Amino acid sequence: MKNILTLIVLTTSLLYSQQHQVGSTLLEEREVVNGLDVPWEIKWGPDNFIWVTERPGIISRVDVETGEKHVILDIQSSVWDSNEAGLLGMEIHPEFNNGSPYVFLAYTYLSGGAKEKIVCYEYDANSDQLINEVVLLDGLDGNSTHIGCRLLALDDLTMLITTGDAQDWDASQDLNELTGKTLRMSINTVDGTLGQVPDDNPFPGSLVWSWGHRNAQGLALGPNGIIYSSEHGPSNDDELNILTSGGNYGWPNVQGYCDNQWVDYYYAGDLSNSYTETDYCEDNNITDAIWSSGSSTIATSDIIWYDNSAIPEFEETLLMTVLKDKMLVRFILSEDANGEMEVDEYTEFFNNEWGRLRDICISPDGKIYLATNGYSWPSQGPNEIIELAPVNTSGIEIHHSPSKKLLHSLDLLGRKIDNQQSGFYINIYDNGLVEKQYKLD
Repeated sequence: MKNILTLIVLTTSLLYSQQHQVGSTLLEEREVVNGLDVPWEIKWGPDNFIWVTERPGIISRVDVETGEKHVILDIQSSVWDSNEAGLLGMEIHPEFNNGSPYVFLAYTYLSGGAKEKIVCYEYDANSDQLINEVVLLDGLDGNSTHIGCRLLALDDLTMLITTGDAQDWDASQDLNELTGKTLRMSINTVDGTLGQVPDDNPFPGSLVWSWGHRNAQGLALGPNGIIYSSEHGPSNDDELNILTSGGNYGWPNVQGYCDNQWVDYYYAGDLSNSYTETDYCEDNNITDAIWSSGSSTIATSDIIWYDNSAIPEFEETLLMTVLKDKMLVRFILSEDANGEMEVDEYTEFFNNEWGRLRDICISPDGKIYLATNGYSWPSQGPNEIIELAPVNTSGIEIHHSPSKKLLHSLDLLGRKIDNQQSGFYINIYDNGLVEKQYKLD
């Protein structure tokens, strides 16, 4: 009796998918869905679908296997979509499958000028729709640029919210303003505190959790509860920061490290030849960045901690999507002599492969999903979600015999052969499946 060992190399197409080598790991690229209009946030959902926001005002659930898109909310009539503004960040309640089926959104709107709000929707599984909008925070100063806005739920049922400076950079240093900040609010839907200021926020009665930010668009929770944030600089000094309660990150007078280098004095109005960036840092107890892009920018977007062994080269590292320079960045971090995290290594991957990369999410089995955003600012569709899946290094997977109709078999030179003989050959089926097979006598 013959054993049949089968390797599936492609589904739904007669073209072989592209592969990418990362160290010793081979990643197979697959388009999950296309035709999206500036996907701004992608999340691996509690239903094993990808949940995605599109900047004009659409939220969908995407079947990862088929690419089928289920629109669950269309608020295009309410969203102000202009340049960088529109429907932006999304977060799914951490207790979604345990009695709190809620989704949080950030979007811009017009009301006597540009504004931004944070809202909560309930997911109704019967209708497959988001329903019953509850406004948690509105009236935030808005703009068509520098508008944030990334959301991150924490285990204590609070949520962090990054707000851009909305082109009023001095407001970033004003604790009475909510722009240019990281905000923290309760998302506890049981105890009646939803949307309220947590008691342990650093400034009593205020949503402000950290301040001195320009336009942070990335948030990630790493090991030991460390919160990382990526932030756009002006024409210099994109940043990676570790956020702490009450921390001041210095914008507009501090750009990148506290090092007196590449300071844009157009923004840094408190600095002069006799009062430097380092002077300001010392006088105001500024929290220094752990990485800066230096004299130019790359346009940092979202970040995520990769804690899966599926791609060993990325395991226990921070991954960042990049817009202007169109790539994925890996940060390897470690503790310094004082127990503080520092960047040991910065590595670029997939340069210019898919254009601007806006967001990233990870499946439970370690596959990477990337949301593309066109090739120029301020992003434009049509866009896609790309899957990067590690290829089985053994080269062989065992499958049951296919039930599809076999059209013909080819040898590795493309000649039709009898698939009953031993050796390698390629089966082509009527549903588009292409299968590489190896038979042993």
